[in-house]
Amino acid sequence: MPGNCSKKAHLRYQIRIYPRVGVLKKRTVSRAGKVLNHFLEFMWKMGLPSVFLCVLFTHPAFAMPKWRPEFEGKWNLTYKIGDEWGKLIVTAEQLTKESGAFKRAAMATAKVTGGTAFFLGRFNAHQVAVTNYHVMKKASDCEGRFVIFRSLGLKLTCEKFLGAWPEIDLALFTLKSESNEQDLILEDVARNFAFKEDIYPGQRLLTMGYGIAGNRWGDLVAVQDADCRVFSAKNDFRLMADPDEINPEAYKAWSFSNGCDVSHGDSGSAMIDRDTGQVVGIIWTGKFPKNPKVQSSKYLETLLKEGGREIWTELSYAVPARAIYYQLQKAIEKMSDGNTRDTLRDIIR
Repeated sequence: MPGNCSKKAHLRYQIRIYPRVGVLKKRTVSRAGKVLNHFLEFMWKMGLPSVFLCVLFTHPAFAMPKWRPEFEGKWNLTYKIGDEWGKLIVTAEQLTKESGAFKRAAMATAKVTGGTAFFLGRFNAHQVAVTNYHVMKKASDCEGRFVIFRSLGLKLTCEKFLGAWPEIDLALFTLKSESNEQDLILEDVARNFAFKEDIYPGQRLLTMGYGIAGNRWGDLVAVQDADCRVFSAKNDFRLMADPDEINPEAYKAWSFSNGCDVSHGDSGSAMIDRDTGQVVGIIWTGKFPKNPKVQSSKYLETLLKEGGREIWTELSYAVPARAIYYQLQKAIEKMSDGNTRDTLRDIIR
């Protein structure tokens, strides 16, 4: 259909002018790229001649750069934990076979700016979502931003910035829905942080997001392999500096250690207990590139049993829900905006 053709042209060109530069935390977008994307989106929405779009943006001059297989190998060396790269594309067929926790997580996970977000629920009459501080640091990062829940087929707008805290690398914001039907769809997949849940070594985890590694089309990808589990001691949370050597942040954040495969683009992904479905944290960083030692599942088994410095230097790191609870408590005490204060209180209640 002509409409499908114009949509393909739009998506194809959008991918090209939003290059994957190997970083999640800051995405380079030229002014010309923004203008062209707005123009193309306007053309698509208005239903203007799709033939023009197809001819113009499928011309060889606008072709995507050729994908080179060696890129994927380099990404695996940079990001992989254990023997295999476990972050796989989430498909509609897969969702019919997965657990309820997996399905709900896929529905609640969204694409926002250069990272990932997920839906917490309805609090104080607001639909609240969460991402990392380094993805959304201030109110202007929220204004007019689209939050896209691909598994739900929803494209919503960031409505209000509630706050951001570097110590827990967290940002909270509300979503603007267009109808009661959209509200019901969101609330059906809502899951707040499990603020009182223990985090213990060997705890099996699940996480999904929009990481770039091995993901050339920017699909939702998930990991729940044998290495995706907690490696730090029970409720051992540390205020640690960012170990990322490719695109480090300057602040420290409360963390627990895990062996889940993540890459730039996954920031803001929920960390979920695979057995209970509880949200026990939010991913914020990892050591990139990886030490070859931790790319052996056998070595990881030894690390889990005997401990070692690599637990706090070479793996992936997430902010625990308990640390989020205490930081939000402090924020509430200092907050002057009554509506925002009541929303945060409702979240941690």
